[in-house]
Formats: sequence, C-alpha cells, structure tokens
Amino acid sequence: MLEVLIAVTIFAIVASSLYTTFRVGIRAYESGQREINRMQHARVIFDTISRDLRCIFYRSETSYNNTLRRELSRFEQEWNRAEEDGRLDEFLYGDEDDPESPGAKNPYEYGIEIDLGFRGENSRDQDGMTFVRYQYDDGITMTQPWSLGRISYQMEDDALVRLEEDIIQPMKDYEGNVLEEKIPRRDVLARGVRRFELFYGFFYDEDWMEAEDWDSSAKRYRNPTEELDEEDPLYEEKLSKQQLKPTDGLPAYIRVIIEIEDEKRPRADNKKGASGNKKVKTQTYSTLIRIPMALENYLPSLEDDEDD
Repeated sequence: MLEVLIAVTIFAIVASSLYTTFRVGIRAYESGQREINRMQHARVIFDTISRDLRCIFYRSETSYNNTLRRELSRFEQEWNRAEEDGRLDEFLYGDEDDPESPGAKNPYEYGIEIDLGFRGENSRDQDGMTFVRYQYDDGITMTQPWSLGRISYQMEDDALVRLEEDIIQPMKDYEGNVLEEKIPRRDVLARGVRRFELFYGFFYDEDWMEAEDWDSSAKRYRNPTEELDEEDPLYEEKLSKQQLKPTDGLPAYIRVIIEIEDEKRPRADNKKGASGNKKVKTQTYSTLIRIPMALENYLPSLEDDEDD
C-alpha cells in the first residue's frame, strides 16, 4: 500500500509538471500565432500603401482643368453682370415669354473636371490620405479613364479601408454644388486597427521636417506664405512674388504608423483597468515610404534621425 501511495504521488507530480509545461507551450504558441497575424496585417497594409505610392501620378493644379477654369471665370462674370442688371433668372433659365430663348449653359455639363491632387488629413489616431496612381492594364481588371485611379485610405471604426474611384469630379449645378454621389470600390485591408497615423516628410531650411497633414495645392510647408501689410508700399510687389511661389506638391516621404490589436483577447488581457475599460494587447508598427515623384531625390539617413 505504501509503495502504491508513493507511486501515485510521484505520478501526480510528474503529470502536473507535464500539464503545466504543455499549457505554457500552448500559450506561447497562441501568443506567437497572434503576433504573426498582427505582423501579417501590418505587412499587407505597408505593402499595399507602398505599391500605390510607387505608382503615384501628380500634376500641379495649374496644368489641367484650364479650359473649364476659363469657362467658369467667364460664366461668373456673366452671372455678376446679369445680377447687377436684375435679369439673373432670365440669364439662368431663359425668357419665359420666349420659348426659344435658352438659359445659360452649365459649364460643368460640357466641361470635364478632374482632380489630381494629393491630400492628407490629420484626425488624431485615425488619419487618412487620397492621391492618384497609374493603373496597370493587365487585360482582365477594369481600369479607370486614362488608366488613372484615385486611391483613398481611411478608418471606419476599427477597420482600415482602401477606396478606389476615377479622377472625374461628380456633376455640379450652376453654383458648384454636387448633384451626384460617387460610390468607390471599397476594400477592407485589416480589422482591429486601433491607430493609423501618417506623417509627411519634406526638406525645408536645410533640415528634414514632418507635417501632420498635407495639401499639394497649398503653400504652407515648402513655400509658406507670409502675412502682408496692405499699407506697406511694397505690398503689391510682395503679393505678386507670393503668388508666383510654387505649391507644396508631393511630400518626399510618408511615415506610416499602425497599431493592431489581438484577434482574440486572452483572458489575462480582459481585466479592467482603473478607468473601467478592458485592456487589449496591441502592437505598433511603422515604416517610411518614399514618393518617387517628389522634389527630393533621397531620404533622411540614420544619422539625420539620430541628430534629430
């Protein structure tokens, strides 16, 4: 009996040790698998954004829509003259007493307006950006007009979404109000994204800098405009020089930061913190993507980063 009790005790100790070791191994495997899934999500996001930015297509705002811009300017002048003469309704809709008297033609109806701008929005941890890229024609996938598509990245709740549409602006009325809604193609890149931040790098005043937002048609970062005094004798000259400054164009690079949570929350991570919210295990990843069409033809080196 004593020998049996000793054998049972030894077996229980060994079995307990084996179970503990096995359980630790299972938890380590599950943790590693979750980390692999998070890394895979990050890799998909980075590869997709990098592929889009490498095929970016950009032109300055003054190099397109020129015909439409002239028509809009002429239309606005005629509108103002008709309003001053008190015949705005007749100008827009024609003479009611003369059925053959046509109203003004809407410039947006016979002029195609396109958008090639690059814009980045800053919204705390849920940034977004939109730009135009070349589309490779493989003979199977339907391409947009001129093989150019507008790509947008944005957050929807906890999902990072990629949108794709054409570069043609929707139809507008006389006053420029949008009359139709475009429905872009929508692809969900990853779910469980807690943070998506974008920083736009550029070289200015002999140093590398980063901005939290970007507008290719603005003059804020590369060529910032100064506040001018209208009473300054050189006001007209300075204003003319500012107007001749080029726009910011494309940033040199984009720093992408994403934070992804576990697909399955472990029991240990579901404990409530002091604020009462559930703690969720997350991992942050970042990368730097160069834009080939930017003014700068290189990126900041590691030495530059250390100096900063």
